[in-house]
Amino acid sequence: MARFKRFLFLAAASCLSTAALAAEVDLPVPSAVVYAGKDVLSAGLGTRSFIVKDEKLSLFVSDPSELRGKVARRRLVPGQAIRLSDLTTADSVKAGMPVMLVYQAAGLTITGLGTALQSGAEGEVVQVRNIDSGITVSGVVDSDGSVQVQG
Repeated sequence: MARFKRFLFLAAASCLSTAALAAEVDLPVPSAVVYAGKDVLSAGLGTRSFIVKDEKLSLFVSDPSELRGKVARRRLVPGQAIRLSDLTTADSVKAGMPVMLVYQAAGLTITGLGTALQSGAEGEVVQVRNIDSGITVSGVVDSDGSVQVQG
């Protein structure tokens, strides 16, 4: 019997310590379904209270400003908290679209036009076909939508 009481005491203490580490927070939630690849802010946002453990709070979007320029990686459901892993950066370059190719080295800048063979967000490496030569090159997508080609 003493052993059982000790187990109950430990179980109760465990529950109390877990409850102490959780907090009720208001998190932004979509007002309508947001499909993969769509802008999260365009669906509209609301807020809802959730009880979240302190160590898990960093997994969720806590401020609507974190959603600027982000698109859904998967379908988001209205009224559900948005995980940071459910978001991705919107593509600056879309496959099939014309892009500016830029090569810079030692004070020399060469620009040209190309056709993106892949979509990509800022900082990602994409393949682009040079319109003039037909050669396929790789480059890093810049914030303005151009592709920086390395030498």
